[in-house]
Amino acid sequence: MSNFAALSRFVPLTLLVATACAGEPGGTGATTSAGETGTSSETSGEPAESTSTSTGEVTTGEVTTGEVTTGEPTTGPEITSTTSTDTTSTDTTSTDTTNTDTTSTTSTTGTTGDPDVPLQCPEAIDQAILACVAALQSDPELAPGNFLLDLLFMCSDAEPVADDYDAHCASAPDDPICDLEYPQFVETVLPACISRAQTILFTDVCLLPDSYDGLLFAPGIVLMDRRIVTSAAELDATEQEQLLRASAEIGVDSGSVEAALSATDEGEVELLTVLDVGTDRVLVLFSARYDGARHGRLFFWHTLTIAGAIEADVFTRCGVEQTIEGQPCEDALTCGDSHTCFDVLEGEGGVVLAPGTCVSQAAIPGDGEACSAHADCVPANGLLCLDRLEGEGDGVCRPGWMRRSFAGPAGDSQLVAAGTLLLPILASGVATVPTAAYLDLQIVQDAANSLAVHLVNPTGTSSAVITADGPVIDLQLFKVGVPGDESAGGTWFLAVEDLGGAASGAVTRLTLTVDTRYD
Repeated sequence: MSNFAALSRFVPLTLLVATACAGEPGGTGATTSAGETGTSSETSGEPAESTSTSTGEVTTGEVTTGEVTTGEPTTGPEITSTTSTDTTSTDTTSTDTTNTDTTSTTSTTGTTGDPDVPLQCPEAIDQAILACVAALQSDPELAPGNFLLDLLFMCSDAEPVADDYDAHCASAPDDPICDLEYPQFVETVLPACISRAQTILFTDVCLLPDSYDGLLFAPGIVLMDRRIVTSAAELDATEQEQLLRASAEIGVDSGSVEAALSATDEGEVELLTVLDVGTDRVLVLFSARYDGARHGRLFFWHTLTIAGAIEADVFTRCGVEQTIEGQPCEDALTCGDSHTCFDVLEGEGGVVLAPGTCVSQAAIPGDGEACSAHADCVPANGLLCLDRLEGEGDGVCRPGWMRRSFAGPAGDSQLVAAGTLLLPILASGVATVPTAAYLDLQIVQDAANSLAVHLVNPTGTSSAVITADGPVIDLQLFKVGVPGDESAGGTWFLAVEDLGGAASGAVTRLTLTVDTRYD
């Protein structure tokens, strides 16, 4: 053990979170050495918080790197501080994926006496961290319920890394990092290794999509609530701290919630709450537009633990891996022995039009009970309060996967003058019948003209949505009454009829969210 091991307990863990991903924190699974696990929270499923003092950014999509940046938006507000605080969790579900086929770049993290001599985290420490994670994944004595991110924290904590640091400095004593006090190494250099290791671990298993626009349609992610925040009075104490943390991470100099809000383009922030149905963890995303581009931070519910980031509309950093529950499937083999593939949408000749969802058939205590808020159903058990959004009416506790959001056709869809525009929306992977439906819809015309909007379910039953004359129709999660005894899965249609005969414009946004149940 390093001579500095005793000091390591007092050194804050610095984590650079890589490619896009998410989950919900709050457990107490903190550890001080590899293999020594704490007890995860049994009620919240949320990871314990860990604090970081530097930032990292990894691009999503095909390019995956461990390059450390300042966390500044590529376009956005004037940056007054580039040091951000990053946090993550320790309540984890293990995964057996440790993909090492990624590209990483060596990060410059600081200097000793000579500012022109960069300090680099040795790749040997990356490999030691990855080897430790792999060992924990295969350890039959490790308590179940640990997420991949927690395993990373266990293995990259200051104490277990101390031996790897000593080994490196014994073999390469001339490395400038060996002139540092160990706590200084942990604070300024180790984050680069953690970032690269995390990039490798979460490659191909991250829950979050590439971009903000795909979040609600990503497999395993379910909408819980969406709020537009314009004042501090609309946020509780934790949410205010989260907004200030997000603003600091983005690079906005915000000493108060009001200052953070005024720094955005519209003077408002979107607060989006979603459930990861695979891990039953709730995620809260604060985002807004700065100089026309969306930036934000994703937190585990009720914590300051950052699970992901949006930079210029793209998700970066990853904190939670995918699991089987909620993932798309076309047959039972995809879902394994413990889950079934439910509600695959097929066309003529058995052609798959839209995949089903892998769901567990295990009973959940509280399923079917009345509720008025999600907390009544204990989301950590996988239940949400469905049949209601934004506080409307009474709800029923059901498995989170029974609510899903579906996108309409990509791009603007031009209205039909003196006719009816029909836009298909494919719905699959839900339970058998709908209990509620919500439209997120925007229609923009060149001039005022009367339109009638209807929602047609897969059985062919039409439900009136709105009739309006204005040049803009903008509906935010607008509740539509739909039959509760007809199919939920299949092709829905949005019908826009030109009553005025002078339609000139387009449907610019269309999302259908449905709550469902078994019939």
